[in-house]
Amino acid sequence: MSNISAGLLTTDNNKENSQPPDSIPCEYYRHLCNCSSFAIISADCRGRIVTWNQAAGKLFNARLSDVLGRHLEIIVPEGVRLTLRESIERALTSRQTSEFELKHRDEHGELMTLAVVIAPIIDNSNEILGIGAWIRDITNRKQLEQHLVQVEKMASLGTLASGVAHHFNNIVGGVATFVDYALSSQDPQSTKRALEMTAEAADRISKITSSLLTFAEKDMRQFDLSDLTEVILTFSHLVENPLREKNIKLDLHLQAVPVYEVPGSRVHQILGHLLDNAERSMAEGGTVTIDLHRSNNDLIMKFSDTGCGIAPDILPHVFEPFFTTNGTISGGNHSCSGLGLAVVHGIIHELGGTIDVKSQPDNGTTFTICFPLSKSNSI
Repeated sequence: MSNISAGLLTTDNNKENSQPPDSIPCEYYRHLCNCSSFAIISADCRGRIVTWNQAAGKLFNARLSDVLGRHLEIIVPEGVRLTLRESIERALTSRQTSEFELKHRDEHGELMTLAVVIAPIIDNSNEILGIGAWIRDITNRKQLEQHLVQVEKMASLGTLASGVAHHFNNIVGGVATFVDYALSSQDPQSTKRALEMTAEAADRISKITSSLLTFAEKDMRQFDLSDLTEVILTFSHLVENPLREKNIKLDLHLQAVPVYEVPGSRVHQILGHLLDNAERSMAEGGTVTIDLHRSNNDLIMKFSDTGCGIAPDILPHVFEPFFTTNGTISGGNHSCSGLGLAVVHGIIHELGGTIDVKSQPDNGTTFTICFPLSKSNSI
């Protein structure tokens, strides 16, 4: 083995001393597999286990003699066996490698997360000899990921709480000042104005609270379902004339797509916030385009404008709650709480979709919303 090791570790300057791969005995590869921290299992073309390294024996608490000749699916729970069979079939017929994760309990009953790679074993003649399975315990990595998600969530909650407190203090503080003045002056007009301001403040607080509920994805109200295409058409009919007065053109590009049921008021809310964002970016007018088409098993809705665009350093933050460059607090001239796009993100996530944004300064902005087609919501 020392000669083999010397040959493998030879540098390029001593190639004449290195051994060709074919001269390495099988014993070396057996030791190589047994020293791996990965569970390495091979099976024939019928899926029957042929080899089983030490890491596999330790991971599944079984010796090779216990599993030799048995089907590879014995290593996975019943609920994952279909995925394993499909992976094996893919490896044998298409020569493709598949990856998936599964839950497994060790000999002490502790739950583990395993990453599995299934690949064909191909010889020098391009013939498939069987199936190889490489399995690794990624429990610690998953726990770390969950911990990081929790830390990020707590940081976001801190930012959210700070933003809520800041907005509510501004609203309530202004009302309290005016009420104190009205009480001290005993002027009926001042009292009336104080009541009007209180009503306006209560309305603003109500809207922020409602937006927060949507952003938190905990609004359990029921909505009437409508076809997505019909919702877009209804929305465009409502806003077309007001947009024309602002020198903004509305273009629709709606392809024939399957009927896709969505809560109409929710989607109106999405479109309304996106339109508000677009209008603020097109002070001198422009074009808003709504595109709807199908791509494989998804419905894609694109909402584009020809406005001033979003700076690269701002783009990653547009879906964060209370992040705004238009509100008076941020130096803008609009009454903007910074919850609009955060609400959009929350609603789309609640509906099972995803949203992405692309923008460049002076070249407009495009929001791409993806809704997965499924038997439960499409016809």
